[in-house]
Amino acid sequence: MQASKQDAGRQFADIWAEAVQSNRNLRIITVALGMSLFLVLVVTLRLAWQPQPKPIVVRVDEVGRAEALAYEAATAKADPLDPTTKYFLNRFIHDFYSRRTATVHDHWTRSLRFLTTDLADKAFADSSREIALVSGGFADSESQVENVVLRIHAAEEPPHGATADFDLVTLAREQEAERQRWSLSIKFVFLPEVPPELVVWNPMGLMITYLQADRALVTGQREQ
Repeated sequence: MQASKQDAGRQFADIWAEAVQSNRNLRIITVALGMSLFLVLVVTLRLAWQPQPKPIVVRVDEVGRAEALAYEAATAKADPLDPTTKYFLNRFIHDFYSRRTATVHDHWTRSLRFLTTDLADKAFADSSREIALVSGGFADSESQVENVVLRIHAAEEPPHGATADFDLVTLAREQEAERQRWSLSIKFVFLPEVPPELVVWNPMGLMITYLQADRALVTGQREQ
């Protein structure tokens, strides 16, 4: 009888010890889970307060070539004194007046997206044949823009103004044949909303409403 009481007491003690050990293990697991959740919460809050990484905007043209677009350009404010405005006007001058065989088609076409419909139509009528000849490699010479000096003249109300001086260098067999100095007057506005078809080329909605280029009197000519 005594032996059976001892056996029963031992079994009870073993069961109690297992229950105590299980409770201890559950507390350890609960504490570990709590700490893990706390760490996840801390990391999530820190990530939420950090600035979001800037996405990469990529344009793919008609023949499948990819061109990265600066994210700053896509988010720049429509401000005539914003540095991005000067960047796009500067690039427009290079694209619109340069005539290099390898790039003229893409660059000149891109420049038309900064012109009003009337100006773009006039430019196409005046220069499309020349562009086709240069692009096809049939022109006797090429030309490129150099030494652009651009000034922005912000107005209280649009249109805003800009003036530029630049060299137009004529190249024959990759050698400079002639250098002309040109002066350019521009008036431009910003579109209230940028159409989807312009976003990758003209993300600021900068639209040129007036364009006048005049050749300076002094030119340089190199002997052949």
